[in-house]
Amino acid sequence: MFDQSVAWLRRHRVLLPGVTVLERLVASVREQADERLYATVARQVERADPAALRRELSGLLVVPPGPRMSELERLRQAPKRQSGTEMARALQRVDDIARFRLGRVRVDKVPVRRMKTLAKYGRAARRRCWRVCTSRGRPRRCRR
Repeated sequence: MFDQSVAWLRRHRVLLPGVTVLERLVASVREQADERLYATVARQVERADPAALRRELSGLLVVPPGPRMSELERLRQAPKRQSGTEMARALQRVDDIARFRLGRVRVDKVPVRRMKTLAKYGRAARRRCWRVCTSRGRPRRCRR
């Protein structure tokens, strides 16, 4: 994005600012775009089911007594071996995820590329990070 900004400024014969000024400007624009994206997704979750879906998704972050992982972590774990037992577990995970009926959340306004990026970020993020990121009633980006 930085290079594109420099190219646009040169093409329109605009005096180039310092590198750090341009970096900060690009970073602030990206942050604003991310906030708009998160707000759009959160708004669509609210429209799909005002309270239940948000509560159900937040419940995935709770670590019950006994197991040392949240339900979200369990759902994120891929099969480790190729066996009938692992296939049955994978199918159970699919059923567990399908119970949330996430298809009712309309995200068609979000570009496909951004959805893929969000999915990649979600697969890599830790449970603690998600709890911090979704606190205060709105999702936000956090550092790992």
